[in-house]
Amino acid sequence: MYFEIEPKGRKKDFFNYDYEYGQVKKALQRKEKIIAVVGVRRVGKTSLLNLVYNETASLKLWLDGRIVTDPKKEIFAAIYETAKAGKPKIFGKIESLNLSAFGVGLDIKLGSESQLEIEKKIRGSGHICVFIDEAQRMGTSDLADVLSYIYDRFPQVSFIISGSEIGLVEEILGEGDGEHPLFGREIVKVAIPRLDRNRAMDYLKKGFTQLKFDVGEKELNEAIDELDGLMGWLTLYGYEKGVKKSKDALGKTSQGAAQIAASELVHFFRKTKNRKLYLSILRNVNGTGWEELRSHAGKDFGKRLNPNLFTFALGRLASHSFVEKRDEKYYLSDPLLAKAVFLV
Repeated sequence: MYFEIEPKGRKKDFFNYDYEYGQVKKALQRKEKIIAVVGVRRVGKTSLLNLVYNETASLKLWLDGRIVTDPKKEIFAAIYETAKAGKPKIFGKIESLNLSAFGVGLDIKLGSESQLEIEKKIRGSGHICVFIDEAQRMGTSDLADVLSYIYDRFPQVSFIISGSEIGLVEEILGEGDGEHPLFGREIVKVAIPRLDRNRAMDYLKKGFTQLKFDVGEKELNEAIDELDGLMGWLTLYGYEKGVKKSKDALGKTSQGAAQIAASELVHFFRKTKNRKLYLSILRNVNGTGWEELRSHAGKDFGKRLNPNLFTFALGRLASHSFVEKRDEKYYLSDPLLAKAVFLV
């Protein structure tokens, strides 16, 4: 069913993205070492990873980046734990769209085995597929070091990682950075775009057809106007309307989605300073260019903002997938963020 609110686990429940799904599958068949699934929040990255994970026959493990606190220790230990057990392992729940988990750690400790014994066990376990969802939520520089180390020493280990495009590509994968630990390594990047309007309409119509539930096209257009082509929010709307039979399905979806987005902003602000500046940028992003956006944000402070400070703040918002740049203009990556900024 398309309107299940958990990440999809079966191909028949997976809408669109057949090409991207095929690219990941082919890369795994070639035993590529790093496969990066990138895109803004709620376009369906977790569902794609979950589907491929379920279909992977070789030894595999799942890591939720939201609960990894020490990548250098925990990822290597998790791989060894999986190799030692000889069966799939899931570290962190493959969670539904409206749940979160932050920084609780994996609590995995290596035993008394020597480094040589550990490496021998991993190498003798055949192809191991390491799925890391929300990769940008852990220490990105530490993760880059881990990926580089394992890339060089364990050729039979494949990483399939997901994250927001800017944060994943620039911070973790170091694209274009000659001093980055992964520079020069072969990385397969699979981009997951948001649904365009026609595909979003197709998704909603087919989802409601599965439920034998009729919704007028005017209402569907209103939902797309409000929720954009983000699969996660469209799914929540379909669930609210077609499964729960809510009378104000769009209103409840919009309110709930804004609260989820607000919780993500709260988490972001816990790790940053100058909250007022970030909120000012988010409140003024609406298809504006850099100079215009700096000018609007500066009005909240009653002065012109330092260009370096402003660029840094805007870059951080982009790297965490709250803002995206298209044709030299900046937009909120999620339309519900416009409401979320007033809830934090």
